[in-house]
Amino acid sequence: MTMNGEDTHAKMDRLLGKVDAFMVLQSEQGREISAIGERVAKVEAGVRATRDIVQAWGAAKTLSRFVKWAAGIAAALLGLAAAIKGVNRP
Repeated sequence: MTMNGEDTHAKMDRLLGKVDAFMVLQSEQGREISAIGERVAKVEAGVRATRDIVQAWGAAKTLSRFVKWAAGIAAALLGLAAAIKGVNRP
């Protein structure tokens, strides 16, 4: 089977068409990958914000525990002082 110049040109044109189609597909996939990258960046930002909120919540809980502890000690000391003062009255 011999190929003439026209058959060779026709095959080359088909191959070039396939290459062009592949290039378009690759370009579309590149855009999709970029869009996914942007979404991932947004998710990462959301995770960082959530992590900051969780840390702030933990700090607030720790502070409230300390305040409750300090208030209990202060109330005990005031009660003790009142009891001592009441005992010293004639």
